Amino acid sequence: MKSAKNILSFGISFGIISLLVLTILTLHAASNTIIFKSILIGDFLAFLNFIIGLLFVFWGINRGYKEFLVSLFGGLLIRLSLLLILLTSTLIFLEINEISFIFSILFFYFFYVIIEIIYLNFRKR
Repeated sequence: MKSAKNILSFGISFGIISLLVLTILTLHAASNTIIFKSILIGDFLAFLNFIIGLLFVFWGINRGYKEFLVSLFGGLLIRLSLLLILLTSTLIFLEINEISFIFSILFFYFFYVIIEIIYLNFRKR
C-alpha cells in the first residue's frame, strides 16, 4: 500500500524530471524548438500551480475543518486566477505553438490535480 508521502514524492519528482528533460530537449532540438518550448512552458505553469496548491494544502491540513476548506477553496481561486493571468500573458507575449501549449498545460494540469487528489485521499486515512 502506498503512503501519502510516496505519492507526493512521486508527483514532485515527476515534475522536476519532466521539466529537466523538456529543458534538455528544448536546448538541443535542431528543429521544432518552438514546440518543445511550448510544452516546457505548459509543464512549468502546471507544476507551479501544483506547488502553490500543495502549499495551501499543507497550510490548512492540520487545522480545523473550516480553515482547511478556506485554504483549499481559497487556494483554488488564487491558483486559477494566477494561472489565467499567466496563460493569457504567455499566449499574447511569447512566440509559442498555441496548440502544443494548450494541450501540454491541459495534460500536466490534470496529472498534477490527480496527484493532489490521491495525496489527500491517502492523507485522510
